[in-house]
Amino acid sequence: MKSSENVLYLLLVHAALSLERVRWCTMSNQELSKCKDMSNAFTGAGILPPLECMEGESAANCTQMIKDYLADAVTLDGRWIYQAGKEYGLKPVVGEVYDQEIGTSYYAVAVVRKGSNITINSLKGVRSCHTGINRTAGWNVPVGYLIDSGRLPAMGCDLPKAVSDYFSASCVPGTNSASYPTSLCQLCKGDSSGQNKCQGNSQEQYYDYSGAFRCLAEGAGEVAFVKHSTVPENTDGRTLSTWAQQFRSKDFQLLCRNGSTADVTEWRTCHLARVPARAVVVRPDTDGTAVFQLLNQGQQRFNDVGAQFQMFDSTAYGAQNLMFRDSTTKLVAVTSQNYQAWLGDEYLHAMQALSCDPNTLPESLNWCVVSTEEIWKCGEMGTAFRSKNLKPEIQCISAKTKEECMEMIQKKEIDVVALGGADIYIAGKTYGLVPAAGESFSAEDNNNAYYAVALVKRNPSNAFTINDLKGKKSCHTGLGRTAGWNIPIGMLVKKGFINPRDCNIPQAVSEFFSASCVPSAEQGNYPSTLCQLCIGDNNGNNKCSASSQERYYSYNGAFRCLAEDAGDVAFVKHSTVFENTDVSPCR
Repeated sequence: MKSSENVLYLLLVHAALSLERVRWCTMSNQELSKCKDMSNAFTGAGILPPLECMEGESAANCTQMIKDYLADAVTLDGRWIYQAGKEYGLKPVVGEVYDQEIGTSYYAVAVVRKGSNITINSLKGVRSCHTGINRTAGWNVPVGYLIDSGRLPAMGCDLPKAVSDYFSASCVPGTNSASYPTSLCQLCKGDSSGQNKCQGNSQEQYYDYSGAFRCLAEGAGEVAFVKHSTVPENTDGRTLSTWAQQFRSKDFQLLCRNGSTADVTEWRTCHLARVPARAVVVRPDTDGTAVFQLLNQGQQRFNDVGAQFQMFDSTAYGAQNLMFRDSTTKLVAVTSQNYQAWLGDEYLHAMQALSCDPNTLPESLNWCVVSTEEIWKCGEMGTAFRSKNLKPEIQCISAKTKEECMEMIQKKEIDVVALGGADIYIAGKTYGLVPAAGESFSAEDNNNAYYAVALVKRNPSNAFTINDLKGKKSCHTGLGRTAGWNIPIGMLVKKGFINPRDCNIPQAVSEFFSASCVPSAEQGNYPSTLCQLCIGDNNGNNKCSASSQERYYSYNGAFRCLAEDAGDVAFVKHSTVFENTDVSPCR
């Protein structure tokens, strides 16, 4: 190390350890004025080390200045604590306390009317009320939670677009510009004359905590994202606001993360996330205890009625929450001095989900496969993608079943699996997964759908209809497959042709058809007739297996089963005949 570098290093270490001064970063002219008054008050009271005030203009600038040793401390809210900790390693050392009941936090909750039958799992398509764009309890936490839990897909990281697609209509004050989808302002009310609709301030009657609750209470929305104290503060006659006089807290309930609901008083156990209080952050090499001792001396002198300076009051500067929140009752030392611990898992996961960057991709996309053939194809696809330098790279992860894939995706152990319609239903209902991309089967048709059909040979001397299937021989793509099993068997059950006893559908199917080929029905205790028509591979092995080793497997195999007269009817998709014959579909 050069001598000049040695000198600089020693100076930085000395400054960090001795804290001969604390340079506070301010974000506005009003905050700068309050900081200077606090500095003078501290000096007059003999509180050391001296407090100096730096102009930072924004949270982003302040965190950069602290990282670059141009400032030492600033108070940040949860989202900025996350960014400062993640990007620069800044640590929280002093936290704000707002009341004795919950200490250094509050809770973000989702509120609905009691009896609405809405749960956290059925929010898609409902009307939503938010405190404002980028507000913690009204936007950051619920949107982050819905993304993190897999309920809300954020394709391309366009969060406003994702929210507008997820909810049928919303009021999100502050989204009244052309850069936001119009549905985000659709439920907003404006002021008493109908002007200033969707403004991000009190001119919009549905703004802030009480406004978002009012949006729900007056029937504009069906769910409101607020903090835990909002409903009690705006019901049961606890507020002078005329609009709130008629509402009672017992008429509302909270949505819990596990899909249940709870009384509005149960916010400790039923919430979306515990929201951490604001905290003073410093560099990793700064003595956090010394910073707390400085501020603790200050609050002991300047937090009482009649004190010449008020640390937790900003009214004298024509603003709110300067340096500290005005609702702060005291400051406490942060023992862990670790941003992850201060934020907590619930809030941390929500912030991680919000930190969506379309230009930042993971190193690999873990793709779940469940058969030997899928493993082979997945590996070849990964090699082909790498040859074209497509990112992220595909990594193939093997599982025994599709449901095992779903479970691993839910646990964030893998990323994606390709599913059919019935499995998509299970993935959404049981595991909270959402479709990210769909298959299109025709260049002219992009509706991501196909048709399940029952196929027979054209034979005028032996014609029959869907009503005459009992006793016929049937060819299926596979057990549990959409077009080959779920849809035709579901339709036959619904029409009353098949009557399962004790919900034993395979047994009922075996009694309805005289013989069948249902690949994969060779395992378990399935009736033997479900595999009777199957032929296996060229050597007669692997009969009835759910793979290409069974020649009557999947769409092409079920059609072959019919074409070779093994069966009388084949259940396939609409394009199967055209893909396996010289017949062209009608235009």
